[in-house]
Amino acid sequence: MYMKIHRSPGCEEVLAACDCELLNTTLSEDKIEIEISENFYGNEKVTAEEFEKALKKATNANLIGKRVIAVAVRCGIIDDDCCIYIKDIPHVQIL
Repeated sequence: MYMKIHRSPGCEEVLAACDCELLNTTLSEDKIEIEISENFYGNEKVTAEEFEKALKKATNANLIGKRVIAVAVRCGIIDDDCCIYIKDIPHVQIL
Protein backbone atom coordinates (compact mmCIF):
# COMPACT_ATOMS: atom_id res chain seq x y z
CA MET A 1 0.00 0.00 0.00
CA TYR A 2 1.03 3.60 -0.54
CA MET A 3 0.65 6.27 2.11
CA LYS A 4 1.24 9.99 2.41
CA ILE A 5 0.61 12.36 5.29
CA HIS A 6 -0.39 15.88 4.23
CA ARG A 7 0.65 18.61 6.64
CA SER A 8 -0.42 22.27 6.56
CA PRO A 9 0.50 24.84 9.22
CA GLY A 10 -2.42 25.49 11.53
CA CYS A 11 -4.44 22.55 10.16
CA GLU A 12 -4.85 18.93 11.11
CA GLU A 13 -2.93 16.32 9.14
CA VAL A 14 -4.63 14.21 6.49
CA LEU A 15 -3.46 10.64 5.97
CA ALA A 16 -4.01 9.36 2.43
CA ALA A 17 -3.56 5.67 1.59
CA CYS A 18 -4.35 3.35 -1.30
CA ASP A 19 -3.69 -0.20 -2.44
CA CYS A 20 -0.59 -0.41 -4.66
CA GLU A 21 -2.36 -1.47 -7.84
CA LEU A 22 -4.69 1.54 -7.69
CA LEU A 23 -1.99 4.23 -7.74
CA ASN A 24 -2.12 6.47 -10.81
CA THR A 25 -5.51 5.15 -11.94
CA THR A 26 -8.95 6.74 -12.16
CA LEU A 27 -12.11 5.00 -10.98
CA SER A 28 -15.47 6.16 -12.23
CA GLU A 29 -19.01 4.92 -11.86
CA ASP A 30 -22.20 6.88 -12.48
CA LYS A 31 -21.47 10.46 -11.37
CA ILE A 32 -18.50 9.58 -9.15
CA GLU A 33 -14.92 9.82 -10.37
CA ILE A 34 -11.81 9.49 -8.21
CA GLU A 35 -8.29 10.04 -9.47
CA ILE A 36 -5.86 8.03 -7.35
CA SER A 37 -2.75 10.08 -7.99
CA GLU A 38 0.77 9.72 -6.68
CA ASN A 39 0.64 13.43 -5.87
CA PHE A 40 -2.13 12.85 -3.29
CA TYR A 41 -1.63 9.24 -2.16
CA GLY A 42 2.16 9.38 -2.25
CA ASN A 43 4.89 7.10 -3.50
CA GLU A 44 6.01 5.69 -0.15
CA LYS A 45 5.27 1.97 0.10
CA VAL A 46 4.41 0.91 3.63
CA THR A 47 3.52 -2.35 5.31
CA ALA A 48 0.09 -2.98 6.78
CA GLU A 49 1.64 -2.59 10.24
CA GLU A 50 3.18 0.81 9.39
CA PHE A 51 -0.10 1.97 7.88
CA GLU A 52 -2.09 0.81 10.92
CA LYS A 53 0.24 2.67 13.29
CA ALA A 54 -0.13 5.91 11.30
CA LEU A 55 -3.89 5.45 10.92
CA LYS A 56 -4.39 5.07 14.67
CA LYS A 57 -2.77 8.51 15.14
CA ALA A 58 -4.69 10.20 12.31
CA THR A 59 -7.67 12.48 12.83
CA ASN A 60 -8.43 12.79 9.10
CA ALA A 61 -7.94 10.15 6.44
CA ASN A 62 -8.75 9.43 2.81
CA LEU A 63 -8.55 5.70 2.10
CA ILE A 64 -9.18 3.62 -1.00
CA GLY A 65 -8.66 -0.05 -1.76
CA LYS A 66 -9.66 -3.41 -0.34
CA ARG A 67 -6.48 -4.02 1.67
CA VAL A 68 -6.28 -0.48 3.06
CA ILE A 69 -9.94 -0.61 4.14
CA ALA A 70 -9.48 -4.09 5.64
CA VAL A 71 -6.74 -2.73 7.92
CA ALA A 72 -8.96 0.19 8.98
CA VAL A 73 -11.83 -2.20 9.79
CA ARG A 74 -9.58 -4.69 11.59
CA CYS A 75 -8.17 -2.04 13.92
CA GLY A 76 -11.63 -0.61 14.66
CA ILE A 77 -11.22 2.77 12.94
CA ILE A 78 -14.23 2.27 10.65
CA ASP A 79 -17.06 -0.18 10.06
CA ASP A 80 -17.43 -1.90 6.70
CA ASP A 81 -20.72 -0.10 6.05
CA CYS A 82 -19.03 3.34 6.13
CA CYS A 83 -17.58 2.86 2.64
CA ILE A 84 -18.83 3.83 -0.75
CA TYR A 85 -17.89 1.52 -3.62
CA ILE A 86 -16.64 2.59 -7.01
CA LYS A 87 -16.22 -0.35 -9.40
CA ASP A 88 -16.27 -2.68 -6.36
CA ILE A 89 -13.39 -0.75 -4.74
CA PRO A 90 -14.14 0.61 -1.23
CA HIS A 91 -13.44 4.25 -0.42
CA VAL A 92 -13.89 6.19 2.81
CA GLN A 93 -13.08 9.61 4.18
CA ILE A 94 -12.59 10.00 7.92
CA LEU A 95 -13.11 13.50 9.28
